[in-house]
Formats: sequence, structure tokens, C-alpha cells
Amino acid sequence: MPFPALLTLAAALTAARADTLRLPDPPTRARHELSSAAAAGFSPTALARAEDAVLDEIRRGSFPGAALSVGRWDRVVLEEGFGRLGAGDGEVDPDATVYDLASLTKVVGTTTAVMLLVQDGRMMLDEPVSSYLPEFTGGGKEQVTIRHLLTHTSGLPDGVDVSGSTPEEGLRRVLRTPLRSTPGMRVEYSDVGFVVLFAAAERAAGEPLYRLLDRRVFAPLGMNHTSYVYGEGCWNCAATSRALGMGYRGKVHDPIARRLGGLAGNAGLFSTGHDLARFASMMANGGELDGVRIFRESTVRMFTARQPGTGTRALGWDTPSAPGTGAAGAHVSPNSFGHTGFTGTSIWIDAERGTWVVLLANRTYEDGPNRMQTLRRTVHDRVADAVRPESTGNVGG
Repeated sequence: MPFPALLTLAAALTAARADTLRLPDPPTRARHELSSAAAAGFSPTALARAEDAVLDEIRRGSFPGAALSVGRWDRVVLEEGFGRLGAGDGEVDPDATVYDLASLTKVVGTTTAVMLLVQDGRMMLDEPVSSYLPEFTGGGKEQVTIRHLLTHTSGLPDGVDVSGSTPEEGLRRVLRTPLRSTPGMRVEYSDVGFVVLFAAAERAAGEPLYRLLDRRVFAPLGMNHTSYVYGEGCWNCAATSRALGMGYRGKVHDPIARRLGGLAGNAGLFSTGHDLARFASMMANGGELDGVRIFRESTVRMFTARQPGTGTRALGWDTPSAPGTGAAGAHVSPNSFGHTGFTGTSIWIDAERGTWVVLLANRTYEDGPNRMQTLRRTVHDRVADAVRPESTGNVGG
């Protein structure tokens, strides 16, 4: 895997970003209404209650700031920044403030790449992983399929101590991780599994996945701030640790991804509220946005449908769990799907209503109670409740 080349590229990108202007100071809330909420079938007054929930959590000290984007199908109705990047920093700008996505990398990066490769016929869901990655073998690993990795049913553990003097050596150690259970027997959320999936997909693609994603997804959608390995000089990145200061501003927070050079299947991607609004719009709109088709509608449906015998898991994505648990909330439709990230990030898309929510925060910045799941459920429910009953069908522009 071409880590040195990537790191050189990342350093150049970081230097270019450092030459841009610093985020502005007050006002404290910067609203970007890209189209009328009412025209998209929302009650603007009800929708404001979702914003209030985020503000309330900032006042409680759960995190210094956040970006919230809301839309319906291909229409963005709200992009807003709240608070600041960190203590003494500038305001959150949903267009420019970059967040460490943590496990959102699993769906926006790794799963998206696999969707492209399956759609292209270059990967098969029920093919053994060893067909693409021959070194992933021994101890029953020959039974592990791509579908197992996507649904967290591979038998691999949740995490592993990644050691090694280079990212390449660290990856080899990950690939030697023994199974903890028989493939397909039980669901165990696994960062290790997605590191393996990323490596297998890269082998199937015949090129680094960051290049595939840039060429086929991020550039066509105008996701100009979405990238791996931002670098510690990232002035517009929200820090993920107050105690460690600049060490975790633009540097991936996840220890596995960090040991792998910031380029991994489980974490490592950075993005903004605006960029993820573009991505969510595309997914909610059946794989197409502004005349640019990324996925066939059938591909989106296949990957976002709950899989038999996997609990709430779809292919890469998650689906609603019991009310009062998980991130989805109680008022979204059963056909909704999404994912969360440890640093305080989430994306949730309701395929039935066409609504979607992107919430990015750096909740790991403060060493305090973790209320992110409660906040996510509240925001998702309030967005769902803001849809007017008479509003049905695709109201996208």
C-alpha cells in the first residue's frame, strides 16, 4: 500500500490549506439556508427544535461546537454551525470546519468503495476474502466472505493492538489476527474487520482506495474538503482532544487507524458538514445528485437493507434498533439507515421520508459524560416530526 506517497500528498495539501484565511470570530451561529424548508415539506418552526437540541448540548459543555446539516432527498434545507472548534478557536463553519469522522469512515469511505466495486463486478459479496487477499488465511479465515466483513459477522474481534515500525507491518499484523468465533455465527462490531475489508477492496480495485474514492465519488460530488491524512497543521480541523491539543487536530483519533498511517478501513477520513450533506443527498436520492450518478438505485437498496441474521446490520450501514437505544430515534421509518463515529459524528437517512441528518461534533474534546446517542435520537426524531403530514413523494428539486 503506497503510504509514503499518500503522506507526501497529504503534507502538500496541508500546506496549501494553511495558507487560507482563519475562520471568522462571532457571530455565534452561522446559518446557511440553501433552500426553503417549507418547500421541502418541513415545518421551519418544528425544524428549529432540532437546532435547539444541539445548542443545548453545547451549553451543557458536552463539546465546544458542531455542524448540523438537514435535507430531503436531493435538497439541502439547513447547514448550520454552532459554537467553536475548540477553546479559543474560531467559529464552526459547516462549509469549512473539518471533523475527524471516526467510524463514519466505514460507510463514507470503505463501504462506498465496496459498493462501487460490487457494482462494477470487481468484487462479489459472497466471495471469500482470501480470493482478494490471499494472506488472510488460516484458522478458519478461508470461510470469511466480504458479506461477513460488511455485517460484522466475520468472527474477528472488535479491536487489536496494532504494533509495528511501519504501517505496512501494522497491516500484516492485523491480517494475522485470529478469529474469535465461527464466521456467520454472531454479530460483533469489528474495527479489525473493516481494516481487512479496506485491504481486500484495495487489492480488487488495483489502486489505492483514496484515489478511487476521489475520482468516482468525492470529486464528482464536489466534496472538496473530504480526505484522509489531513495533517497536524490543519487550521480548520476541530480538535478531538483538549488535553493533547494540536496533537489531535487533523491527526486521526482512532489508535488503529493512526498506527496504519491514517489510511484505514475503520477510521481516518475527515470531512465537513457541507460535504457530507452532498453525500447524504446522493444516497437519499437513489445514488444520483445534480445529474451525477454515483450508484445505481439497486446498489443503494441492496447495501442499505437489513441483512438476515445480523441484528440491525445492513451491508456496512446500520438500521434502527429498539426505541430508546442506538442512534436512529423512535420516529424514523423502518427503512432508514445510518452510522455513527466515536468522535461525535453521525449520518442518518430515512429512505421512506427522504429526510437525512448529518451531525458532526468533537465530543471527545471534553473529558465528560458522553450524551451523543441521546442527542442523535433527539435530533433525528425532531427532524422526522418536522415533516408535514401532507408532504409525500419526492419533493427534491
